[in-house]
Amino acid sequence: MNWYFIFVQALDLIAWGLLVLSYYRKDTNRILTFQLLATFFYCLHYYFLGAMTGLAICVFEIIRDYLYYKTDKDDYIFLFSAIVFIIISFFTFETYANLLPIIAGLIDGYTLTKKKNVVVLGAVISYSIWVIYCFCIGSYAGALTDGILVVSNLSILLFHYDLFKGKDTSGVFPKK
Repeated sequence: MNWYFIFVQALDLIAWGLLVLSYYRKDTNRILTFQLLATFFYCLHYYFLGAMTGLAICVFEIIRDYLYYKTDKDDYIFLFSAIVFIIISFFTFETYANLLPIIAGLIDGYTLTKKKNVVVLGAVISYSIWVIYCFCIGSYAGALTDGILVVSNLSILLFHYDLFKGKDTSGVFPKK
């Protein structure tokens, strides 16, 4: 194991740590600051792995999520995202593994326009796809951290939310 390998894997762990810390911030600006910093480290991670599709998806998802946050035009944003993802796949396609983050991004973007239980289910599917992609590109830290997110979201669905009845049994999801 060489230093470069350790460095690249550490970038993912730093990004994931910043992402986790963002959820403990008190105000939206601090949350977004931590998440943008986390995404910067994810971008570096994918860049140093030579995973240009993962890098491009991360960069675009910053823009997409900001648009979701600032507007109520979710359906238009999703359609715009689908077009951008197709363009990204056209320019970064090398192997079929490069389609995985595109598919994950589409699932994630679509479910963000739905109810909270669907968002969590979409996260399980999306992060599962990212786990496979991470293994394909040699991002073992990424596979581990995304795997933790899959388990976390599954536990929310299985133990705290009645997916089929649409009822929160734990108070995890805030009421509208």
